[in-house]
Amino acid sequence: MASIVFGTTAGIAVLVGVVLFFRLRRKPETRVGAYVSATFLFLGAGVLTMGSISFGSLESAALRTLTAEERAEAVSCDAAVLGAEETSNKLNGRYIWVLRLRVTPQEGSPYDIERTARLTSSMGERLERGNVVLPCLVARTDNTRIEIPALA
Repeated sequence: MASIVFGTTAGIAVLVGVVLFFRLRRKPETRVGAYVSATFLFLGAGVLTMGSISFGSLESAALRTLTAEERAEAVSCDAAVLGAEETSNKLNGRYIWVLRLRVTPQEGSPYDIERTARLTSSMGERLERGNVVLPCLVARTDNTRIEIPALA
């Protein structure tokens, strides 16, 4: 939702900047104002676009969870935490962490995967030390789609 709001606002800022620039540029006494106002509007639109991309990536990470049908068909597995790294991004008071996991499904061979998760600082520090194995579910059709209830 936030990515849509930021993206729409950025689009409106670009449109207003272009219209304002062409309208003010016509008269010699407002030509400098046209360049200044367009510059600030385009800078603001760029910042809003970056916010839209950031929120969009966070929202898409949240969409990786399994649906109810996939959860019913999923294979149980264990996810061993190989490492955890705190990013500077924060969402709703929790930092986003990048987790390196070794997933071992009940059926199949183990594989390594990277996953982002929104964690409290105490949970992040616990996972950062490693040597933690968490139960998980992996989709039968796509082994990159995993769900770890302990991190939800």
